[in-house]
Amino acid sequence: MFAEFSTSPLSTASITSLESLLNPPAAIEPLQKFLRFQIDSTQSMLLPVEEIAAVQTLHILDILPVPQMSACILGMSNWRGEALWLVDLSQQLGFKAIAQQADRVTTLSAIVIQSGRKSLGLIVREIDEIEEYNLDNLVIPSPDLFPQSISPFIKGYFTHDRSVVLSGAAILQDPALHVHHLNSL
Repeated sequence: MFAEFSTSPLSTASITSLESLLNPPAAIEPLQKFLRFQIDSTQSMLLPVEEIAAVQTLHILDILPVPQMSACILGMSNWRGEALWLVDLSQQLGFKAIAQQADRVTTLSAIVIQSGRKSLGLIVREIDEIEEYNLDNLVIPSPDLFPQSISPFIKGYFTHDRSVVLSGAAILQDPALHVHHLNSL
């Protein structure tokens, strides 16, 4: 009625296989997330996700222009019930202004960066995606590697794909923005 079960001895683990359990785990690469965005039709850059408070699309009519400001300052917008200064990041970095890159602009992509209590909306051509990079591969550039207009804002770059990483804190501290005594900066 009952089928016979064959009993076989349990296999035993060798000492060497048990020792492998005692070894420390392999090191995990320190990956950090970055948001890739387009400055113009040929150039993309990265910002650390930890420096970004929000990403949003703005209609051009939602921007209140402010007269007598630097050309890179587009104006102000409402963000979470507060006034948010908006800057054309392309123009701030010495590239062609966003308005000059397209025929008719009706909506804009904004990356809101934050450092402490300071916030700033960076208007960019296009927002791509979040990517992960090993921070050990971030290279600090020599001062003459990039144009003078962009060097103060570069945190570093990744050599394998030539991705430039910007510093949100450096952008917020740009003296060209503080000349105008922007309240939120």
